[in-house]
Amino acid sequence: MNNITSYNKRSQFSVALISPYEYMGELFTSIARINGVKAYVEIASLNNAVNIANKFKDKVDVFLSRGGTSDYIENSVDTPVVSIPVTAFDITRAMHSAKRIADEVALVTYNNSVFDINEIENILQIKIHEYTFVSATDIEESVIDIKNKGIKVVVGGMPVVQVAERNGIKGVLIECSEDSIQQSLKEALSIAQVRNDEIERSVRLRFILNSITQGIIVTDENNKVIIYNSAAEKIFRISSEKALGKDALEIIPNSRMHKVFESGEAELGALHDINGGTIATNRIPIEADGKRMGVVSTFEDVTKIQQLEQKIREKKHKKGFVAKHCFNDILTAKNEMIKLKEMASMYAKTDSTILIQGESGTGKELFAQSIHNASHRSNGPFVAVNCAAIPDQLLESELFGYEGGAFTGAKKEGKQGLFELAHNGTIFLDEIGEISKGLQARLLRVIQEKEIMRVGGDKIIPVDIRILSATNRELEKRIHTGEFRQDLYYRLNVFNIIIPPLRERKEDIALIAKKLLEQFIGNAIDINKAIQVINPLLIAYDWPGNIREFINIMERLSLVLLQSSPDEWAKGLKNVMHAPEGEDHYITLKVNIKNGLKDAVKDIEKDIINSMLLKYNQDKEKVIEELKIGRATFWRKI
Repeated sequence: MNNITSYNKRSQFSVALISPYEYMGELFTSIARINGVKAYVEIASLNNAVNIANKFKDKVDVFLSRGGTSDYIENSVDTPVVSIPVTAFDITRAMHSAKRIADEVALVTYNNSVFDINEIENILQIKIHEYTFVSATDIEESVIDIKNKGIKVVVGGMPVVQVAERNGIKGVLIECSEDSIQQSLKEALSIAQVRNDEIERSVRLRFILNSITQGIIVTDENNKVIIYNSAAEKIFRISSEKALGKDALEIIPNSRMHKVFESGEAELGALHDINGGTIATNRIPIEADGKRMGVVSTFEDVTKIQQLEQKIREKKHKKGFVAKHCFNDILTAKNEMIKLKEMASMYAKTDSTILIQGESGTGKELFAQSIHNASHRSNGPFVAVNCAAIPDQLLESELFGYEGGAFTGAKKEGKQGLFELAHNGTIFLDEIGEISKGLQARLLRVIQEKEIMRVGGDKIIPVDIRILSATNRELEKRIHTGEFRQDLYYRLNVFNIIIPPLRERKEDIALIAKKLLEQFIGNAIDINKAIQVINPLLIAYDWPGNIREFINIMERLSLVLLQSSPDEWAKGLKNVMHAPEGEDHYITLKVNIKNGLKDAVKDIEKDIINSMLLKYNQDKEKVIEELKIGRATFWRKI
């Protein structure tokens, strides 16, 4: 006997055999024991078998029987029933036994005639009279007819044999083979497993539906309610017992589920007043293989949505993972900057990496926040990291997180890294050129595989993030010197944004200055007049610290403007820009244009160089470095 327990995925199933004869029960018990199946055996047939099945239906996963008895059981209980087949070989074997008694035999089988009965006659050289039955009465009538014809032997199942012998006719029982019983048991276990899986799925689905805070109603093609969860009960104040099987219009008087079914068009975000509250509704048609099968609707209390949104916002703000700026905050009148904003806005619609380049203080993070807020990830976190501000040995654990006990001083419960905290959002890696080669390799894997592993951990954690990075370094030079990985550079630089320094945005200075003064001092002075006075001086300055320095100067200047008269504003700005705490990059020049522009420019350049030499105590190398010119140019101009 072969072992078939591989078909039993659950720890153990119980199977009941209701057999018309004892030997089949003995054979089944032996097979079941070998395969670790919990078995019940009862000897009965037809109507008697039905009574026994009703007693066992709550104890077993599946019934086994054969012929008419299996049909009788199947029609009376919900438990699955497997019919053990009566094969041609089983009949031939019984006929061979019957031939020893007589050459003319009656065969009585359930419901259908036996296929190839003529072949059996030819092989065994006997005459077979075939009868079929559906009920016990049919058996009685068939046996009486057989007796009247003078046939001495009847072949059939146990009910047939019992009636034949009661009428003085020899009965030969058709017995099922061991292989048939084993195959039927195998089928029974497979059915039991499938049924068990379906029940578990149903329970799981019901639990999931009842755990969801949204009300869910599903209708069929006739607009009848087939799914109705507990949240729907609370919203509509109607129990599932009263709702299931009813037309949706009886549950929701203003329901449009039938309209959605007819049109095939989803309706999203519809608002309805129900039981004194406002409910947000989505209605979506259910289709499979092009056939419309029903409609699923979700219902949610708008007040709860608003409360949840508020909690999320508070939580994000508490952690600081929120982008505060958008493209409207980037003030410009320069065509190149307007095009740069448009290009960045276009990049925001993708999920690709973006490398933002520019000098320190040009507003790289302002662009990064704007890109995040213009993307489909705008509702997710925005996590900004200054890679240069964190020591390299700590940066890895900050980015990737760590497991408890990963290193000395680590929290015992471990810690989420910034990549994990940025899940479904954006992470902005500022000063990306400062990270070590080892960390560069790990970052490359994050970009390629969208997964991370905590420090000291052994589990892969998938992350759905968009990576923006920024640098004020020339990364191409660092690639040539071996300080930065070329493959990482290409991964980070799918899209590129180069922000010009403020000295190349002179037309924006007045615009930005006005905005800052309005922010710092409001309407306390005539800001337009102040801009007219100070703008020439602001434009003349080269702003090595860019926007960051500009904001600093304007904040200090706002105090001066409040405490002085308009005719002192220009002098006040000069004092602010030459304040000891600030680096002096402003030079007062006397311009003589009597000999033409060309000579005037030469004189200005010479004056600048001489002023710088005075400032740096005749340190020519320092002046050359500050002016960003070559030695030959320096000597030619001086």
